[in-house]
Amino acid sequence: MSDPSLINLLILDRSGADADHIVKTLRGDGYQLESIQTDQVEEARGAIDYQPLDLILLRVTDGLPTIAEVRLMVAEAQQDIPIIVVVDDDHRQVCRPSRLLEEGADNFFYLDDADHLVTTLRKELRHLRDRKRQQSFEVRFKESETRSQALLENIQEPIAYIHEGVHAYANSAYLRLFNYQRKEELANIQLVHMVPPGYRDALKSVLRRSIRSGKAIEPVELVGLRSNGQTFPILLECAPTRMNDEPCTQIIVRDATPEKSPYNQQLEEMLKLDEVTGLYNRRFFLEALEIDRDGAVLYILFTDYSAIRYTMGFEALEEFVREAALLIKQMLAPDDMAAHFASEVFVVYLPTRSSTDSLALADHIRKTIAEYNFKIDGKLFTTTCCIGVYDARGSHENALQILSRADRACEAARQRGGNQVEIYMPPKEQSQRSATAGVEVSEEDKAIIRLIREALTNGRFTLNYQPIVSFENTEEARYKVYLRMVDESRDRQSMDKLGGVAVRYGMMSTLDKWTIIRGMAALIEIQKRGAKPPTLFIRLSRNSLSDKDFTDWLTKRFKESRLACSLLAFEIKEDDADECFEESRLLQAHLRELGCGIALSHFGGKPHSERLLQELVPDYIKLDGSLIERLAKAKDNNSRQAMAALAQQAHDLKTRVVAAGVTTAPQMASIWQFGVTLVQGSMVADAGEQLDFDFRQYAG
Repeated sequence: MSDPSLINLLILDRSGADADHIVKTLRGDGYQLESIQTDQVEEARGAIDYQPLDLILLRVTDGLPTIAEVRLMVAEAQQDIPIIVVVDDDHRQVCRPSRLLEEGADNFFYLDDADHLVTTLRKELRHLRDRKRQQSFEVRFKESETRSQALLENIQEPIAYIHEGVHAYANSAYLRLFNYQRKEELANIQLVHMVPPGYRDALKSVLRRSIRSGKAIEPVELVGLRSNGQTFPILLECAPTRMNDEPCTQIIVRDATPEKSPYNQQLEEMLKLDEVTGLYNRRFFLEALEIDRDGAVLYILFTDYSAIRYTMGFEALEEFVREAALLIKQMLAPDDMAAHFASEVFVVYLPTRSSTDSLALADHIRKTIAEYNFKIDGKLFTTTCCIGVYDARGSHENALQILSRADRACEAARQRGGNQVEIYMPPKEQSQRSATAGVEVSEEDKAIIRLIREALTNGRFTLNYQPIVSFENTEEARYKVYLRMVDESRDRQSMDKLGGVAVRYGMMSTLDKWTIIRGMAALIEIQKRGAKPPTLFIRLSRNSLSDKDFTDWLTKRFKESRLACSLLAFEIKEDDADECFEESRLLQAHLRELGCGIALSHFGGKPHSERLLQELVPDYIKLDGSLIERLAKAKDNNSRQAMAALAQQAHDLKTRVVAAGVTTAPQMASIWQFGVTLVQGSMVADAGEQLDFDFRQYAG
């Protein structure tokens, strides 16, 4: 050996000559030996119990301890000593290697084979060193784990280990931070429950980033939720690791509540406030509104802001917004919160605990601004504002959605000529609040409401079906479904006017559901006859868009009918999708999960139609009839270029284009050149009561 080492050897053998032979052989190979040679059991037992032995060489012969007896001695002494059997010529035929190993030997060698002796000893010594090294590692690992556990328990930083979203471990500081008494309380609590609902998506995103990257994530600002419901700002770090040989995530949470020293309080206020107006800034207002959203929001837009900027300059502009902010601030109660949200926009939040009436305050601000004489840069001028009001109590919307509602109401006030206050309400809520507030309903509307209710009661509603023809595939059968109503005299009434009143008073969702149920019934009858059912296009009103229970209701109807969800495509008017964008987006997601189609009807009549198409990506767009008519009569290329761009965008998004309301041959020719092959209108067929149109006549 190149690195001689000392070996403590016990040789159980009667033959001193053979023992000397073994020792000389090993020393000749470079080993240093300290050997004990004996043939007595008790002496061997004493050596095993008290001597630092590395190897035991046991001669197989009568009168010496057996392999099993020596193995028992080693076990009782709680030692790890390899037993190597020495086999001479007399026992070579009797001592089969498998039998020696079964009786407890670690290895064996033949006495007359010096190479075998050296190789066997070297191998067993190497295995012994490996085992001792492993034992040393295990001991050190357990000691390190014990020290780490003690360190985690006594460290002041709150630390927890998360496995599959649940707390696998949390130290004492973590328990104290979130106001828990015992670790058992966290055993089944998920990490996402340690933050308010509004911050859970952000927390999940941080965890996903850490897992995917395999790296620690820099501290992220969130809000913690204590066991008593109290919220507080936190900084959270996370990193992927392992615990008990299982993958998990280590998180470190720090309380980010600023110290309440005078300096920190001053700094905190500076970070909250807008430098020019002294009101709250946009960031703090959004954060505060995200935490407490159960109140009303005023969205205030000054109408002459741009004129002031261009005629007087930026310095005058700052003086103007500062003076306007002071006016608004003087009208607020202590619980109200105002912010300079954007250049010409101020926002006010009135929580439920506030004594301020939102409409009264909005009108008070509007009148005060209109009557006030602003004196800026030695000049006197007056201005007005538009105010949108949205009562968000019970809406369960986030801060941006709430502000979007108020902004829409403000825009409606601006379009009415300015210096106005407008209230935003979803159609269904609007009808309900009008009724509860005692708003007077016109006699004409009362008559229509009564007519609709009587028609529902007496079964005077029917469905008509107008085919939507494909010039590419005659196997695709589609129909647009129309709701029809007759009065007591069996005269057909126009649903255009009736539907508007029904939407205004929240009744149209009932008619939408009636249409869906009857349409499903017609499809079931076709299935019973063994025929392939067509796809029905059914329009949904604004009432259904704002009905939070609609998708649950629809899911149950599909389960009851056992119809394929793909047999229904739901139409939303472009105006409704634009005004109720968030509701339309959520409904589209639910319909996609079910497998239903979705279409935007009366499409293409707005300057930003292409943006709505990009956002919602419907299965179909049904071109507005006025767009098709303008296209047929257009002399210039602007309309054609706009139509070509729209058709190309739809093609890129894999959205089918339907030309609806086609009544003349020129209209048909005008849309044909843009690759529109789905057509609906009297040019193809009028609406009828039966689903019996022969689509094969348009083959080729």
